[in-house]
Amino acid sequence: MMKRYSLYLGAGLVTLMTMGVGCGASAMAQASTADAADGKSITGTQLAFELAMAQAGAVTVASKASNDGRTETTPGTDGLAKGVSFIEADQIKRIDEEGLTEASGNVQMRLNGRTIRADTVTSNANTGVTIAKGHTQTINEDGSVQFADSITYDDNMESGYSENFALMAKNNTKVFARRLEQVNPDVNRLINVIYTPCQLCVKKGTTQSPTWSIEAGKITQRKDKKMVYYNNAVVKIHGVPVLYSPYLWTPDPELERASGFLPPKISTDRKRGLSYEQPYLWSISPYSYIILSPQLNASVNPLMNLEYKRQFYSGTFRARFGFTNESFFDNSGERHGLAATRDYLLADGAFKINEAWRWSFTAQHVKDPSGDARGDYANFFERYNIDGAFEKVGDLTVDSRQLINQINVTRQTPTAYFALTMANFQSMQVGGYLDADLTQPYAVSSDFYPTIAPQIEAYWSPKTRLLGGQLTLSANAIGIYHKRLSTDVYGLRAIDIGAPEASDGVTGYDTSRVSAGASWYGDMTTRGGLKWGPFFDFRHDYYKVTNLDANGLEGEVNRDLATTGLNLSYPLFKKFKGFTAIIEPTAQFAVSPDTKTNDYLPTEDSRSFEFDETTLFSVNKSPGFDIYESGARLNLGLRSELNFDTGLKLEGLVGRVLRDKPESQFLQTVTIASGAYAGTYVYDPTGLGSKNSDWIVDGSFNTGKGINGYTRLRLDGVSGRLSQGEYGLSMSSLNTLATLRYIVNNVLTVNQINNLAVPVVNGELQRFGDNYRNVQLYARHFVTSHWGVSARLDRDMVLDTWRRSTVSLIYRDDCSWFELVYQRNDTQLTAINGKPSSSIFFRLNLTTLGTSPVNFNDVR
Repeated sequence: MMKRYSLYLGAGLVTLMTMGVGCGASAMAQASTADAADGKSITGTQLAFELAMAQAGAVTVASKASNDGRTETTPGTDGLAKGVSFIEADQIKRIDEEGLTEASGNVQMRLNGRTIRADTVTSNANTGVTIAKGHTQTINEDGSVQFADSITYDDNMESGYSENFALMAKNNTKVFARRLEQVNPDVNRLINVIYTPCQLCVKKGTTQSPTWSIEAGKITQRKDKKMVYYNNAVVKIHGVPVLYSPYLWTPDPELERASGFLPPKISTDRKRGLSYEQPYLWSISPYSYIILSPQLNASVNPLMNLEYKRQFYSGTFRARFGFTNESFFDNSGERHGLAATRDYLLADGAFKINEAWRWSFTAQHVKDPSGDARGDYANFFERYNIDGAFEKVGDLTVDSRQLINQINVTRQTPTAYFALTMANFQSMQVGGYLDADLTQPYAVSSDFYPTIAPQIEAYWSPKTRLLGGQLTLSANAIGIYHKRLSTDVYGLRAIDIGAPEASDGVTGYDTSRVSAGASWYGDMTTRGGLKWGPFFDFRHDYYKVTNLDANGLEGEVNRDLATTGLNLSYPLFKKFKGFTAIIEPTAQFAVSPDTKTNDYLPTEDSRSFEFDETTLFSVNKSPGFDIYESGARLNLGLRSELNFDTGLKLEGLVGRVLRDKPESQFLQTVTIASGAYAGTYVYDPTGLGSKNSDWIVDGSFNTGKGINGYTRLRLDGVSGRLSQGEYGLSMSSLNTLATLRYIVNNVLTVNQINNLAVPVVNGELQRFGDNYRNVQLYARHFVTSHWGVSARLDRDMVLDTWRRSTVSLIYRDDCSWFELVYQRNDTQLTAINGKPSSSIFFRLNLTTLGTSPVNFNDVR
C-alpha cells in the first residue's frame, strides 16, 4: 500500500483555495421579479450577465465559518479551524534551496469545509507562486463543483488565473470560461464565457445546444468602481442568437443594490395607444431606494410614477405616488372634458415600538375629478393599468374598490390586548355612469362613508384560572361620524344604516359609544369524558347620537346586556378495523334578556354578517356591538370524523339554532309602496331570525393522495331549500393542479325583491331567487412532459357572463417556460362599446430570471 503524506499549512494556500472556490453559493446572484422591485437585483439579460460573473467565481470570497460552528479556535467536522488548510498527497517533497514544496499524486487540499483535488500542486515560498495542475476540482460545501486544467496564484502580486474553467452549481447552473484571471485585488476577468442553467443533452454523440445560454467574449469586474463590463455579449435560444451587445455594463454583483434601469413595461391598447414605462432605480442607501417610472403613452399625456421604500430598525415605510395632467379618456381612447391634474397616493408603514407595542398606518387617495356633482371618476387605476392598487394592507381592511386612511396603535401581551384605530374611507365603487353609452363611470360619494375617530378595544385576562374557567374584562369605545345622509339622487337614508330617519333627510348621523364588559367561561371534563362549562357574559353600553336633524337633535341611550348559559359536548371515539370514528354531539344553551328597542339606537356595525359553522356556537352571533342576541336559544351541532388507514379522511358537521321566540333584530322589513302587492313585509335574510334557524351543513374529504373537497351549506329551516352554499374540489399530482369552486346565494336582497314582477305569493314575500351564482376554475395540466395547458375561468351564472379569464398553452423544459396566453375581461370598467376586451400575448420565463405567474395553490 502506498504511503500517503499530509501537511498542515497556514495562510500559504488560502489564496489558492480562494481562487478555486470563488463561486460558492454565497457568491451566487439570485433573481426574481420581487427582488427587482426591491432593487436588490436586475432582471433580464443584464442580470444573466451578472449571474454568469458571480457563478464563474471571478470574485474573491472571504473565508467564512462553515455551518458546523468552525471558528479560528474551534475546528469543524473535518478537524480544521477557520483559515487553516490541509494538504494530502501520495508524495510531498520540500526543496529548501529553491523554497519549493511539491505535492503529487491524488492531491487533496481542504480549507473551511471545501476541497481542492489535483494531480500536482507546487508552492514556491520565495516567489509566492502556487500552482495546481491536472484535473483540478473544487468541491464546495453546498455541493457545487468547479473544474479547471490548472490554477495559478501569485501571492506577491495578488494575482492569478485558471485555465479551461467550468462550474457545475448545485442548482444545475453551468459556466464555462477559457480563462479566469485575477489581475489584481480590484480587477477580475473571464475570457470566452458561456453561461446556461439548462441541461446539456447528448444526441447521437453530439452535445445539443441548451434551451438558452449567454456567451461573452470578455467579462471584467472592477471592484474599485463597483462595476462589471461586458464585451461582445450574445443571448442564444436553442443555439440561435436573439440578442447581441458589443459593450455594456452593470453594477458589481457584490453590491446588495445599485442604481440603474430596471426592465421596461411595454403594452398597447385602445385607451392609451402604445405605452412604454421605463423604471429607474435610485439606490439612496442600503436601506432605502426610489423608483422613478414615467409611463409614456402615444395617445394620452404621460403619467409619472414614483415609489419610495425605506427600512427602519423598527419597521418599513413604503409609498407609491403618481400624477398627470390629462382629460378623462374612455376605453376606446375618446377624451371627455377638460384636462385636469389627476394623481394617486398609496402609502403604508408598520413599526414595532417594543416587544408589546406596535403601530401602523395606511394613506390612500385618488384625485380624478369629473366636474359633475354626481361624483368623481371611478376607474383611474384601470385607465392607467396601475397594479396592486387595492392591495389589502393595515390592521383594518375594507371591501373591494375602496381606499382607506388609518392609523393603528396596538399592545399585545399573553394576558392583555389594547388597540386604537382611526380611519376614513374613499370609495372607488361604481355608482353609475355620466353618459348614456356607459363609458364614464363615477364613484359612489365618499361622504356616505363614516369617519371612525377613534375605535378603542381593550381586553385583559388573568394568567390563573378562576373557579375552573377563564375570566376576561373588556372595554370598547367608538366614534362614528357621517358627513351626510340623503334621500335625494344618492339614495342613502338613515334607515339604511339602522338609524332613525331625520326630518330633513340630509343631515349626518353621528354615534359615540362606550362599552364595558366582563365574561367568564368554564371548561371542565368529567371522568366519563363529558366536557361541560357554564359561562356568563355581561356588558354595559352607553350611546350618544347627535346631528339627527338640522337643528342638532340628539339623544342618549344606556343599556345593560347579559347572557348566561352552559356548554356541553361528549366526544366519542371508536377504533374499527380499517378506520377510526369520532362523533361529538355539542350543545350550547344561552339566555339573555329580551331586546329593548330604542329609536336612537343604530345598527351600523351589525348590518351584514354570515351565519355559518364559525358562528354556530357564538354567544352573540352579531359581528358588532349594536345588535345583541336576546332571548333563550339552544345551539345544537353534531360533529363527525372518519380516519381510514388508507389515508382517507372524512369530516362533517350538522347544526342549527332553536329559540323560544323569533329574534326580530335579525329580520328585515320590505315596504312595497304601491300596486297590487303594496304593504310591509318581514323576511329573514340571515336564517337566524325564526324560532328554528336554517340548518348549517358542512362536509369535507381528503384522500391523502392529492384529491380533496369540501362543501359549506346553509339550508332553509322550513323547506330545506339551499339558502347559501359553497362547493370545492381540488386535485394535485405530478402533472396536474386544479381547483373548482361553485358559490351560490339564493337569498334575495331587498332591492332584488322590489324588482321582482311578482314579489309576493300567497301573502308571503318571495325570499328565494337568483341572487348570486359563480363558478371558478383554476387548473393546469401537462399532457406530456413538455406541453401543457392552464386556465383561470370565472363565470357569473346569474348574469350569464364571463369575468376576467385566462387560458394559456404552455411549453416547458428544465430551464425555460413559454406561454401563449389568451385573456378576456368582461367587467364593465374594461368594456369597449359594451363588449368585453380581450388580448393575446406571449410570456417567456427563463430559469433564474423569474417564475411563471401561472403557479397557484388551492384557492379555497
